[in-house]
Amino acid sequence: MKETFTVEGMSCASCVQTVQKSLQETPGVTEAQVNLTNNQAQVTYDPEAVSSDQLKQIVADAGYHLLSNKDLAQASTKGHQSFQITGMSCASCAQTIQKAVNQLDGVNQASVNLANNTLVVDWIDQVRPEAVEKAVQEAGYQAELVLSSTDLYQEGQARREQEVQQLKKRLIAMACFTVPLFILTMGPMVGLSLPHWLSPSQEPARNALVQLILTLPVVYLARDIYQSGLKALFKGHPNMNSLVSIGTLAALLQGIVMTTMIFLEMVEVQGHPHLYFESAAVILTLITLGNYMESIAKGKTSQAIQSLMDLAPQEARLVDEQGHTSMVPVDLLKVDDLIMVKPGESLPVDGVIIKGHSAIDESMITGESLPVEKQVGDTVTGASINKTGSFTYRATRVGSDTLLYQIISMVQEAQGSKAPIAKLADQISGYFVPIVISLAIVSALMWALSGQSIDFVLNIFISVLIIACPCALGLATPTAIMVGTGNAANKGILIKDGTSLESIHNASAVLLDKTGTITRGQPKVVDYHTYGGDDKEILRLVASAENSSEHPLANAIVTYAKEEHQLSLTSPDHFESITGKGIKAMVEGQTVYIGNDQLMASVTQVDPTIKEQVQNLAQEGKTAMYIALNDKLVGVIAVADPIKESSYSAIQELQDLGIEVSMVTGDNRLTAQAVADKMGLDRVFSEVLPQDKAEQVKTLQAEDHHVIMVGDGINDAPALAQADIGIAIGSGTDVAIESADTVLMHDDLEDVVEAIRISRATIRNIKQNLFWAFAYNVIGIPIAMGALYYFFDGPLLDPMFAALAMSLSSVSVLLNALRLKNI
Repeated sequence: MKETFTVEGMSCASCVQTVQKSLQETPGVTEAQVNLTNNQAQVTYDPEAVSSDQLKQIVADAGYHLLSNKDLAQASTKGHQSFQITGMSCASCAQTIQKAVNQLDGVNQASVNLANNTLVVDWIDQVRPEAVEKAVQEAGYQAELVLSSTDLYQEGQARREQEVQQLKKRLIAMACFTVPLFILTMGPMVGLSLPHWLSPSQEPARNALVQLILTLPVVYLARDIYQSGLKALFKGHPNMNSLVSIGTLAALLQGIVMTTMIFLEMVEVQGHPHLYFESAAVILTLITLGNYMESIAKGKTSQAIQSLMDLAPQEARLVDEQGHTSMVPVDLLKVDDLIMVKPGESLPVDGVIIKGHSAIDESMITGESLPVEKQVGDTVTGASINKTGSFTYRATRVGSDTLLYQIISMVQEAQGSKAPIAKLADQISGYFVPIVISLAIVSALMWALSGQSIDFVLNIFISVLIIACPCALGLATPTAIMVGTGNAANKGILIKDGTSLESIHNASAVLLDKTGTITRGQPKVVDYHTYGGDDKEILRLVASAENSSEHPLANAIVTYAKEEHQLSLTSPDHFESITGKGIKAMVEGQTVYIGNDQLMASVTQVDPTIKEQVQNLAQEGKTAMYIALNDKLVGVIAVADPIKESSYSAIQELQDLGIEVSMVTGDNRLTAQAVADKMGLDRVFSEVLPQDKAEQVKTLQAEDHHVIMVGDGINDAPALAQADIGIAIGSGTDVAIESADTVLMHDDLEDVVEAIRISRATIRNIKQNLFWAFAYNVIGIPIAMGALYYFFDGPLLDPMFAALAMSLSSVSVLLNALRLKNI
């Protein structure tokens, strides 16, 4: 099974590597991906080999906390919860449960709905679902907390918002001590006079003591950094907080020792005592400022998910067997429930209209700006908006099965995934912190052996530890992927994971299926010719034969017979689909053949004049089919599938991006070439059997092309899977969508161009982030080690500036990633 957990306590790429490695090395875990940006871990594991509780313990042993969806729900501070009740049989049962729960401390109101076996509890303050479950059990029934993905996401967001507010309060409190300390220590250096009783030259002991008093609260407020950093250090998995902890503790201990020596008059102070209290306090405050800014920026990377969540209503108008309506939480809806929707309301789940009619705005799903007229029997999609009339519909997909939920899940999974480009950063992150600690020790020892003072050596040691930034490395890839996939989702492009996102930008060839991709997929009969016999009777037999087929061409013929000629059709006694050739059917005692040259060659001879007529139709871009009755050719019927308005411009844009565009179709060569010429395609593969489409993908791959396959039908699934990237048109079949790496919800080839642009922009952004993350460390660490001082007699890097630079490096990576929202 695959489960997403929330990870608490991570602060940098080293933390990510520690958690990920711990999970991956666990027997029963097949894959684990940890994301620093959204603090989540996607774990695929065998529940029979390892339990989620064991996974939590393994991560806890590594120094972090793993929370499941159940944990988040149990820890929720939200005042509204829903439970599913089992065991009720009458109104008395409902009253018993309601009374038992209402008597619990902290419950504002509890109501039981016997019709759908649900319990809704409104809490005054902190929720206690376990108390409800216990009370219901003691009353003789069972209650199970309903875990809504929307609620869980919003609970996670609420927790993150709470963390941001806590960071803000902590930052303000730390600044209240750090600013006076900074003025006290740095003021005299820039000519600011201090009171006599605080003068470092006249009252050095008192000055040092005040510095210590102002520093200790800052250290206490930053205790989370020490708890995380030192715990990880002692467990052998040091992280960024370990670097900060070692550096600031070194500064703090130096200050305490020096203060003691000043009080004991063991050292003579001249001008200004050599203390590092202000470095420790300023570093901790700047680190907290960086974390605060980072948390705010991280929150902005997941706005795409929130915008999708906001589309769905929280309540639905449920219709009971007596026709009465009541508002219930959407989480409690079940398949076959009846739901009434009034004008202006959003549809809560997917379903089929059983009463009434309306115009529905489906733009958030299909991209179609005009409302779509819906009648009884038509399907409707959750999150779409009812514009005009009221109607009642039967729920067919609820909860995690709805289209909106599937979209949200796909985006969440994509945002939590990693791209192959991140492998180098991941590998380096695992060794980064130990290497930095080693460099700090070695450089400090080298300077000490060269005869430098303890202050000089300590400055070097602290600066090297503080300036190193594994955060920037850890954030470089996931932030860009989160923003890139989120932006794509807002445009109706669902990219399944980071690997797909990266692969798209490498595309050198795009292979397009014709029907439903380049064309509308709604063909119409445009020519019909017979050679003896009754025109309408032949058409009736042909349409009756095609009535058993689900092929778009068959539907066009059936529609033509029914709607334009008002013919009554019968069901064939026998029907056989001949793959890639046509059909054979037995209708009212007559054998009907409809198909291409290959089929007709096996049935009868075709007059050269008729062949020429068919070729002329094909050259006009029409799909012409022969008709034979009882082994005798009796007619030709031609169907044309209108080309989408955006197809030509999309193909031109793809070619402008340097991509070869080809088309694959089962149509004959002349028809396919006519469409290819009209579209300006580079290449066309015609008369291709459905099972052979994947072979055309292989042909392009054999030419060293990185191939994108775009299709919408069941017969496109193998080709979508074979391609380097499969892109499914959203209006296509579930099989095609499941086989694809990317799904286009708007049914528009322009979105293929947009997907490539977003992919290229995202990978470019990742490369920029990784470059600056590496460059920052490659440049910053040598400077902190004293390279400028040694080679150019330049200045040493002050630890406070190292802390500022380190914090800004992470924030700069996040801000750069957020630029992707504007592409």
